[in-house]
Amino acid sequence: MIPKIIHQTWKTSRLPEKFLTYQQTWIRHHPHWEYRFYDDAACRAVVQKYFPNLLSLYDGCPYPVQRADIFRYLVVAAAGGVYADIDMECYKNMEPLFVGSEAVFGVEVLLSPRQARLLNHRHSERIANCIFAARSDHPVFSRVMEEVVLRLNGRYPSGEVIETTGPGMLTDVVQKYRKQYNLHILPQICWLPPSDPYYPNVFPFNLHMYAKHHFSGTWKNENNNRHSREGRNPGSSNNSLIPGQARNDGKMSVSGVGLFEQMKETLCGIREIYYKLPPSPVWREDFCFRKKRSAK
Repeated sequence: MIPKIIHQTWKTSRLPEKFLTYQQTWIRHHPHWEYRFYDDAACRAVVQKYFPNLLSLYDGCPYPVQRADIFRYLVVAAAGGVYADIDMECYKNMEPLFVGSEAVFGVEVLLSPRQARLLNHRHSERIANCIFAARSDHPVFSRVMEEVVLRLNGRYPSGEVIETTGPGMLTDVVQKYRKQYNLHILPQICWLPPSDPYYPNVFPFNLHMYAKHHFSGTWKNENNNRHSREGRNPGSSNNSLIPGQARNDGKMSVSGVGLFEQMKETLCGIREIYYKLPPSPVWREDFCFRKKRSAK
């Protein structure tokens, strides 16, 4: 059973005004839950108290966002409950999503095959680490931290935030152990409804919307790592050149091979329209009011 505890954190105890507004939505929709807030000092104290063997790893992270990622996994492992980024807005009480589950994660975005290749992801469903829930001592977090240790100790460059401690790493672990640990994966609409096009918090769009991530992206200012910037926005690219093309005095020259590559790129773009379309916010059964006749 997932405990009725909400965990949130920020650098200091003084929250920006918009984050205070989001914070209150979690408290308002969970009046009988325990709400726990941590600043940077409190986060470190949790790691030191419950996972002293990981304190040196935690302190040695090159970027604060990596420590924030590690903390969220460890605090849920220690106490159980729900972790949610401070820039997430709550729309409904979370309890219906947790019935019968010991660990719940959510889809952040559905990657096209091409996007998955560009980001070196093996899975099209990328798992969010901005929000998740579990009982205390769930074994998935042991697997998560084992992977974090490996990746921070040389498997990836230390600046690769997404792949060392963030959603890229979490996706690999959750997808690997989802059957073994019976991990429950929520559709994207539940916790991370797409913002383009915008899904308003009104009926019927909000039938399955329980929260929304506003993607403030404050962590991006901590470093200039290219993969970190692109990792949260897999559809973006800083490369303005199409493969097979080259700049020449401000003009674009296209060789025969380049023309083929350009056509291939166009076809790939058409194919990816499917993945760019957001999932439906309503499901057929939402409007099936008639009870099915019992089989004779």
